Amino acid sequence: MSRSKSTSKAERQRVGGRGVETAGLHPEAEVQDQAILPLRVALGVCLSGIRARLGRSVVTLLGVALGIAFLMAVLASVHIQRAMRQDAETAREIARRVTAIRGELGSLRGKSFLVVAADREVDRGFLRALAAQGARPQRVQDASTEAAAQASALLVLTRDATGLPAPVPSAAGQRPVLAFEHLSPQAEEALATLGGRIRHLGIELRPDELAHARERETLARYRLYWILAISLLITVGSIANAMLMSVTERFREIGTMKCLGALSSFVVKLFFLESSLIGLVGSVIGSVAGAAFSLIAYSCTFQAARVLAAVDFGALGARAGLCVAAGVVLAVLAAIYPARVAARMIPAAALASNV
Repeated sequence: MSRSKSTSKAERQRVGGRGVETAGLHPEAEVQDQAILPLRVALGVCLSGIRARLGRSVVTLLGVALGIAFLMAVLASVHIQRAMRQDAETAREIARRVTAIRGELGSLRGKSFLVVAADREVDRGFLRALAAQGARPQRVQDASTEAAAQASALLVLTRDATGLPAPVPSAAGQRPVLAFEHLSPQAEEALATLGGRIRHLGIELRPDELAHARERETLARYRLYWILAISLLITVGSIANAMLMSVTERFREIGTMKCLGALSSFVVKLFFLESSLIGLVGSVIGSVAGAAFSLIAYSCTFQAARVLAAVDFGALGARAGLCVAAGVVLAVLAAIYPARVAARMIPAAALASNV
């Protein structure tokens, strides 16, 4: 008995270089039956497990990639549809403005115009369309007094036309003032002092048309929410199913690790690391594939150059980043139940399993 007491400390050994000690089977010896391993060791074990079960890992990754690709394709399609709709509305508005001016003033070739415009795409496109018709549009802030005096009309393209530059009053006189938007009271008063004849060429929707447009937008928004919910459920289901199958295939491995002293928290950490890595890689692949699919599909319907010009790639990239983050979070959430199942396994039962 005395010999065992004197040699109990000598029998302790260092395991893995981490300062974790084990002892002989003496009842008075200090025994630590589970080892706490660092994150880098867990990551190494996780990568080794992924390589060892490459087929199962690829299947899980494809499940994540397909779910996120579907989600990204929906978001990208909504963004591209909105961009193309805005592009079509801009083209129609430009054509309507040109037609309205030609109806008021006749041929536009050789005529000069003073323009009060905001820095919007529709205004810039309208000025280019006037120049293509042979007119000479010039912004009021850039016009000289001589150019203002020769202007055929003053075109007001913005709702707020207050603070007009000095050349405008001398140029207006009895020349027409053509407004394409509903002017504010201050703008109406400022333009009335010019003495010109104000003509409103804008189109205003009736209340029933506005209500119908709002109803269409609401239905489209709810339809989008439903599609997004379905895609998220598909992603979570595919990941959870693959992780549960991974637990079933690894009964003996989990039992062996726990018999060798692995903590239950270490087993949980392994599953979370594996799901995070697979979720990250699969989400990146799915986001790229979903965005590329939407761009190619709309490029086949419309002209590719038109689609690329209309799409805001910054906003599209933000949606891709959101999809990647969602894929990683969903992968971790889907691994919670499989990880708890693995952590609660009894080593003896796991080793006796024939699965």
